[in-house]
Amino acid sequence: MNVRDLFPSEAARSELQRHQLAGFDPLWSLATDWHEAPNARRGGWSGVSRHLLADGSAIFVKRQEDHLCRTLRHPLRGIPTFYREYRNILRLQRYAIGTLEPLYFGDRRDTEHWQAILVTRALDDFSSLDEWNMANPQPAPHHRESLIAAIASACARLHRHRLQHSCLYGKHVFVRRSPNRPGAYEEGDVRFIDLEKLRPGITRARAGAHDLDQLRRHTNGWNDADWQFFTAAYRQQMARFHR
Repeated sequence: MNVRDLFPSEAARSELQRHQLAGFDPLWSLATDWHEAPNARRGGWSGVSRHLLADGSAIFVKRQEDHLCRTLRHPLRGIPTFYREYRNILRLQRYAIGTLEPLYFGDRRDTEHWQAILVTRALDDFSSLDEWNMANPQPAPHHRESLIAAIASACARLHRHRLQHSCLYGKHVFVRRSPNRPGAYEEGDVRFIDLEKLRPGITRARAGAHDLDQLRRHTNGWNDADWQFFTAAYRQQMARFHR
């Protein structure tokens, strides 16, 4: 049986080693309840667990079996969808785009099954945009505008690198519950999650048009004035790139 263990850094490896979780076997056999019950798709299954470490911090452990996606390099058997997500997380990190903090990717393959694990740090100081809007139905105008501008800036940075999220919903845009700068949000307070479908777009314009159409159709809590402010802030950030 072929086993592959990937760590994004030695610090990540050391942290998991301290908790006896630095490898495929201990993570696969970890006894923990499902945070999201496994779903059966693509001929296999995939599920997510939240695990509290001994130091009080939390991680998400995503496990899957025979849950594959086809790529140009692997058009027949495909690759685990978590491997594509792991690589996309690293790609966003290279471009300083807010996303999850990866700690581990591993997979195990034999003649019958292909199992994979992705471990990320829990975003406990964040909530989804939909959740934020529900918890703050009438925020101070400057607070709301700074949040919208921060999200617009993060989206523009994504699209300036010709990256298309492809599933840009309000539930996949996370924002810090309390911004680093009191009373005002900045781009560093925004995180993109659910990156299994992220890919290079044909052009920056098409990547942006696709994602922003999805964001508008699948986000709760913004009115027309909010969307007008978002569009103006996004265009301003994109225009800066072309100067």
